[in-house]
Amino acid sequence: MKGQKWKWLFVCLISLSLTFVFSLSSWAIENSECLDCHGDPDMVKELPNGKTASLYVNPDKFAASVHGQNDIACTDCHSSITELNYEEEVPHPIKLEGVHCSDCHDEEAEAYSESVHAKARETGNKKAPTCQMCHTNYHYVRPITADTVTERENAFCVRCHDPSKFHEWLPQKETHFLYAECTVCHSEGVEKHVHLRPFDLIKNDFIPGTKIVKVLNTSFDDFMSKVDTNKNGILDIPELRKLRPIFKKAGINPTLWGELAVKIDPASHNITKGQAIKDCLACHSSESPIFKKVFLVLTKPDGEAPHYPVDPYALRSVHITHFYLLDTTRVSILDIIGLIILLGGIAFAGGHLTLRILTIPVRKKRKEGK
Repeated sequence: MKGQKWKWLFVCLISLSLTFVFSLSSWAIENSECLDCHGDPDMVKELPNGKTASLYVNPDKFAASVHGQNDIACTDCHSSITELNYEEEVPHPIKLEGVHCSDCHDEEAEAYSESVHAKARETGNKKAPTCQMCHTNYHYVRPITADTVTERENAFCVRCHDPSKFHEWLPQKETHFLYAECTVCHSEGVEKHVHLRPFDLIKNDFIPGTKIVKVLNTSFDDFMSKVDTNKNGILDIPELRKLRPIFKKAGINPTLWGELAVKIDPASHNITKGQAIKDCLACHSSESPIFKKVFLVLTKPDGEAPHYPVDPYALRSVHITHFYLLDTTRVSILDIIGLIILLGGIAFAGGHLTLRILTIPVRKKRKEGK
């Protein structure tokens, strides 16, 4: 009998818990309720200076953002709104608490706090970037893994910095800006690796990931199982070479666009001053750790970009567009030619100097007319 009482007590507690959980879900404010008003393009508020500020949130752009894709509720950020009172003209408090990215992105915020940008902000430099200045309106923050190096730099660094003014020491600057992400040199402690992006030489443009998986009659999730025929978990040279005739048949002349990038990591927000890498051998060496990790990157329509591991030796063998590093890529014959030219130049200069020294007595006699 005593055991029966405990059994019923347990059932009651479970029932009460479920009732409480479902009650909480019914109290939650849905995004659609917010967008009933804020989805109106004409919605504005008047500012003390007489101007107006838009309160419009584009529903489609928000749905495509990283927050929308991850089912973030409006009230997750605007947490001071706990209920809506539709009897009032404005159904929530007019003065709301500020939204702080650090409430969720604490590691990124900590890294940013140590950066040159945060320190400039602390000194009163209002031009120094905040989260929103780089990532745009927080309603529309989109995934950036699919962006190329150029797209990332244009979206972030180049908006404020003119790279041509601060890299006088760097040879072939434009090439570096095109194929190496700024943070490769300007962010410490972040994993760096090589991205290989499919590129169509006929259209002179990147090949969307959707096109890749369509031609191969597969999906992003099943891409590796389709292409990695030896099932070793990495795309090697023979497997990559087999793809070329398949795409040729589909009217695509494929190559791989190589670029240096950093892992999307909280630490990448700590941009340092005066500590940028200026050692060419950090990259231009066969022992560089950057080239130990190579990924094939396919772009999705939503901005995500799955990374598929590639055998680093593929950099030497597979056709890589505009991507050459000393003793690291497939065109090692260029290393030999370069060394021959270099040694030949040194030998010529040395021989000429030696000849000049040895003929000093003869030239003196000629000058004296003897």
